Amino acid sequence: MKLEREQGYSAGRDSLAIPGAILGAALGADCLAAMARFGDVPLILCGALTALFAVRTGALTAGRVGRTRTLLALPWVLLFDCLGHHLYFALETAPGDPAGVLRAALSLGALPVWYWVRLAALLAVSLCAWALLLRRAGRDRKLLIRALQPVRLEQDPAPAEMEFFLPDFGWIRPHLLVRKFSRGIWLALLFLCLWMGRLTGQEDLWNRAAVGMGFSLLIIGSLQGPPARLCAGARWLYVRQENRLWRVPLNQVLDPELRVSLAWLAGAWDILPQVRRTAFRSTVAAVIAEGKLETCEIKKPTLVRQSPWEWAVSDSRGGQHMIPKVYPGFTPVSGEAERAQSAPAVRWVNPAVTAVVTAVCLAAGLFTGVQEQRRPEAPPPKLPVEAAEPEKTGPASTEPVVPEVIGDYILNGLTLRTDDAFQASTSGFDDPERGVFYQIELRFGVGEDAARLALTETEGEDVRWLRPEGDGFLWRLGENGVAYQYNLRTVRLSDGRLSHTGTALSERGTMLILTCDHGEEIEEETARGTMLYMLENLQFTGPAITEENYQDQLRPAVSMGFSHCGQAFFKAPEGLFPYDAYLDTFLPCGGEVKYFDDGISMMTKAHGLRVSVAVVPNEGTALDVVREVYEDLKAAGRQYDERNFLEDAYNEEGNNACRVAVYYDGGRTRVTAMVAMEKWKGCYLYKELTCLPEEMDGEYKAVFKEMEKVCGITVSVMEDLGRQQN
Repeated sequence: MKLEREQGYSAGRDSLAIPGAILGAALGADCLAAMARFGDVPLILCGALTALFAVRTGALTAGRVGRTRTLLALPWVLLFDCLGHHLYFALETAPGDPAGVLRAALSLGALPVWYWVRLAALLAVSLCAWALLLRRAGRDRKLLIRALQPVRLEQDPAPAEMEFFLPDFGWIRPHLLVRKFSRGIWLALLFLCLWMGRLTGQEDLWNRAAVGMGFSLLIIGSLQGPPARLCAGARWLYVRQENRLWRVPLNQVLDPELRVSLAWLAGAWDILPQVRRTAFRSTVAAVIAEGKLETCEIKKPTLVRQSPWEWAVSDSRGGQHMIPKVYPGFTPVSGEAERAQSAPAVRWVNPAVTAVVTAVCLAAGLFTGVQEQRRPEAPPPKLPVEAAEPEKTGPASTEPVVPEVIGDYILNGLTLRTDDAFQASTSGFDDPERGVFYQIELRFGVGEDAARLALTETEGEDVRWLRPEGDGFLWRLGENGVAYQYNLRTVRLSDGRLSHTGTALSERGTMLILTCDHGEEIEEETARGTMLYMLENLQFTGPAITEENYQDQLRPAVSMGFSHCGQAFFKAPEGLFPYDAYLDTFLPCGGEVKYFDDGISMMTKAHGLRVSVAVVPNEGTALDVVREVYEDLKAAGRQYDERNFLEDAYNEEGNNACRVAVYYDGGRTRVTAMVAMEKWKGCYLYKELTCLPEEMDGEYKAVFKEMEKVCGITVSVMEDLGRQQN
C-alpha cells in the first residue's frame, strides 16, 4: 500500500540519510579498532554498535527513521565493518610499529583463516542488529498506516477553551544535530585514544589521554545549558485553560486506540489527519480531567525572566520551571511574556566549549603521560653490608596540651573540660584551626573489660599506649569526688593516618569513648596532648544506670541548653558490643516513654511530636537505611502518599540521612521525618519524628527545633506545621 502523504513527507529526505550513515558507520569502525586491546568477543559485539550508529545517525540527518533509510545504511555498515576489522587485524599484527601496521593494512594476500572466521562473525552480528532495526522501522510504518486511518474509538472532545501547544520538531532539529554530532566527535576521539596506544606502543601515555577524556565528560555533562532543554522540549506538550497551565509528558501518555505514546504521534504530526489530531487532544484532555497530571500542573505561573531560548516561570508553590521556546505561538504568561514566533538560534558557544574542554583535558592527559614517562626509575635499594639490630627506644611521654581559654563541654552525666575555641555539637567538637574532629560517645552500665575492648577496637600498626596495655589504667579523682580510670592508645591506619582512642570509666559504670583520626594537618603529640588534657579533667555527674532505673531518667538537659529535650536510655541490642551496655539518645520530655523489644527500642510523644528510636544494622550508608526502613514499613501496611515526599537529604561526611514522607494513619494524614545516623560500625541509630496535629500545642515548634539540632537535620516543612500554635 502506497501512502501518498507519507511519500510527500519523505520526498527529498532519504538522500540525507546517506552522509549520516557514513559518519555513524565510520564511528563504529573507530570503535572496532579500539577493541584491539580487549580481544575478539568485544570486537564482534561492536558489529551491533556499527549498525546502530549508522542507522540512528542516518535517521538524525534525514529527520526520522524509516525503512528506506535503514536500507540505505546497510552497505555502509558492511563496508566499514570490513575496514574496521582490517585495521584491527593490522594493529594486532604489528603492535607498537606504525610502519608495520601500515604494511599489514596494505597487504591483502595470505590472510589467515581465523581472519575470515572472525570477519564472518562480525558481519553476522551487524546483520542481526540491522535486521532488528529494519523490523522496528517496519512496525513503525504499520503504526503510521493505522494512524492515517479514521479514528475508531469515540472520545469526548477537548474543551473549546483548552489550548494545546506542541513542540515544533523543525525548530528542535538543528539543536539536536549540533548536540549529537558534538557527542559523536567526543566518542571518536575517545576510541582514537584507545587504539593509538596499540599503534604507537605507548599504551600508558594514551591511557592517560583516555582518562583525561573521561574527566572531560564530567565537565561537559555539567554544562548542558539551554540547548539541552531545547532538545528535551520534544518530550513535553503544554496545555492552557484560562489561568491554568499543564506540562504534559508525552512519553507517559498512551493513545487509547493505537497503544503508542503521544510522543510518537507528535513526531508525525505534520501528516496526521485532522480526526487523529482531534483524538490526540481529547486523550490529553481526558488525562488532565482524571487528575493523573496533578504534579505536572503549573499553578498561577509567573514570569521570572526570559531569553532568546527559554522562559523561566515560577508557580504558586515556589517551584521554578524552564520552558524552551520551541512551541509556536506559545507564551507561559499571557500579556507578560512574548510569544514564540520563530525558531531559537543555535548556540554555537556550547559546541565550542565542548571542543575546548575536550582538547584541554586530552592535552592534560597526554602531558601527565609524558611526565610519567620522563620520571626516572627509582634505583634498586642497597642491601646493608651487615645487618644491625636497631636501638630500642621508647616513645616520648605525652604531655597534656592546656588550652589558652578553657571551656566546659557539658552532657547529662559528664562534664568535659576542653579548648573554648572548639565548636561543640552533640556528637563531639571540632577544632576549626587544625581541621580535626574529636568524637565522643557515652556507654552506661559497663565494666573495665568493656573499656579495654573499646581501646583496642581500631586495628593498625605502630601501636602506642599512654600506659602499657598489661599495666592497667591510670586513676583520677574528679573535682566532684567521683573516681575514674583512663587510658589512651594510638595506631597508624593502613592509609597512613593516625587514629587515637581514649577511654575513661567512672566508678558508677559510665564510660566515655573519645576518638580522633587525622593526617598530616596536625602533629601526633598535639592531638594526643589535647585528648590527654580532656581525659585528665573529667567529672562524671550522672547516676549509675541499672536495669531498675534506666527507664526513668528522661528530663530536660538544661545544662546543655535544651528546655524541651533530654537524654533517655535504652539497652544496646545483643551483638552490638561484646558486652551488655546501655545507650543514650535525645527525646522530647513531657510524655511517657514506652519501651519495646525488651528495652532495645522506645517511643514517646509530647506537644504534638512523636519520636521513636531503634538501632538498625546495615552495612550500607545511612541513605540505604532510611530507604530500606521506608520499604519495610510500606510492606508492613503503612500507606504512603508517594506523590508527597521530599527528596532524600544525605550528609556523606557524617554519614547521616533524612527522608520526609507523608502517610495515612486511620484516616489522618501524617508528616514524618525518618533519620539515620551512623554511630557504630555496621549499625545506625534510627529515629522517626512524626507530627500529630491533633495533639499539637504552642511548644511544638520549640520541641521540633531542638530535635532537629540533636539529629543534625533541618526540616522546615515540619517546623511550619506549628506556626498556627505560636
